[in-house]
Amino acid sequence: MSEILSLTNDVVMQMYFTRKGNKEQLKQFIKAVTHLTDDDLDQVEVKNPKLPKERVGEKDFIVDVNVITKTGHHINIDVQVKGHDKFIERMVAYNARNFASQLKRGDNYDLLKESISIVVVNFPLFKDTDEFYEHILFRRKNEKVFTNAQQFYIIDLTKIANEPIGVIGQWAALFKAQSQEELEMLSRDSEELNAAVEKLLELSEDEEVRYLAERRRDGEMLARTLENEAMRKGHEKGLAMGHAEGHAEGHAEGHAEGHAEGHAEGHAEGHAEGRAEERAKAESEKLKIIKKMLTDGLSVEDISKYIGVSVEEIETLK
Repeated sequence: MSEILSLTNDVVMQMYFTRKGNKEQLKQFIKAVTHLTDDDLDQVEVKNPKLPKERVGEKDFIVDVNVITKTGHHINIDVQVKGHDKFIERMVAYNARNFASQLKRGDNYDLLKESISIVVVNFPLFKDTDEFYEHILFRRKNEKVFTNAQQFYIIDLTKIANEPIGVIGQWAALFKAQSQEELEMLSRDSEELNAAVEKLLELSEDEEVRYLAERRRDGEMLARTLENEAMRKGHEKGLAMGHAEGHAEGHAEGHAEGHAEGHAEGHAEGHAEGRAEERAKAESEKLKIIKKMLTDGLSVEDISKYIGVSVEEIETLK
């Protein structure tokens, strides 16, 4: 049995819910998580069924599932494993975009239907609660609902119990599962998830899906490496500027303060040596990723475009 693919990988999630024969799982998941009924979900259409496979390794490529129901509800399913300071603003912006995209110029506002975001996160989004599931609406100061037009359903995988209760908890456990044993336990405990588990096992045996999932992981690893490198360079630049300013000021104020600055310089040099070790580690990680991409058959030109390393440098690694 191959390693189980995780639904926390957004490429795996997208291919799972849009795969031919998996529409029933898509409808079951939406029904379990949202307020929509069987009648609402009798007919669903995925608006982005085809994954641009050539782009899965790109840092800024967004992978999600956009669905419209026969009743006109617009649903976006998104999974994220890493947060940032503006993650909530990102969620609101995506939902607003889907809401506004329903209208063409000259259309009446009564054509607008609910825009629903299902966001699965593998990091603590809200630190003031232990609840793994939340339904969020815009509310007025008196707590009355302002509008149902935009709704958010959040599933936090870091907060699900060891023995998930209820169908939402079981779907959350399916997203988080890393082994066949976990899937078998889910299948035993929930008849409703039997077929969903089998579909994930089938997907995990698909070599093309496995390859794309690995490319996605490599791309994310590369993005983190480059982000850390950019932060390191910014930190070093700040230290250098501070040292230069301090050195000039010390020189102007006299030998005594200059001596103190010299001591600080020695401390800074020791700090820089530690940073150099971090830089070497990041560079080594980058080389590993480049070699892996070459092994996977990516062209030198594509690798150069994604990573920002010259074609000549990549050629030396072949």
